Amino acid sequence: MFNKNDFDVFDDDTLSGRLDLIREQLDPKFEIFGNKLLDELEQEYQEKFYLKIAKHQRRTKNPPPDTWLAINMDKKGYKKTPHLELGLWPDRYFITFGLLADARNRVDYYPLINSWNDQIVSDGWLVSNDHTIAEMKTSDNYLDVVSRYTKVKSSDFVIGYDLLKDSDIVNQGNYDELLFDKFVALSKLLVQANKEVAKE
Repeated sequence: MFNKNDFDVFDDDTLSGRLDLIREQLDPKFEIFGNKLLDELEQEYQEKFYLKIAKHQRRTKNPPPDTWLAINMDKKGYKKTPHLELGLWPDRYFITFGLLADARNRVDYYPLINSWNDQIVSDGWLVSNDHTIAEMKTSDNYLDVVSRYTKVKSSDFVIGYDLLKDSDIVNQGNYDELLFDKFVALSKLLVQANKEVAKE
């Protein structure tokens, strides 16, 4: 399903042009792939999950620098809740678990995410304090990312994986299963965050 041509949407530097390409080329893939992920997660956890595909409706001038699907466990919306994303920057695919700066009841998550250090390091996830930047840091920066999230109100908390456009894997093709498996692996953080904090 996914292939290197996915990145062609970023070749159009106009707002309308890029949005049209995203809707034509990527959103149908997000719809199919996202629903497969929903089925897998709901079967595995016996919980309800919700899919949202970015529409970029607030953009009036500049084209979106990235695009994504999001899955969370709150039907009211995902941005103020723990959520997972699968998407593209111009140079990479990304899969992330995120708590954004304006996450609801943000401080309640601090003890939980602090306890994840060993798990994140051993699994080799990437980490970041800014969901608007493609590059993430290696997992040995995890405690620094947690510390910043607990101290700097404008910071995000992001854990994830990326697959570079120019990597051998993408050049060879047939990596849907890899993206799927990484997303499902990261979902355990989403479920834990909801069970221990969000649904309290």
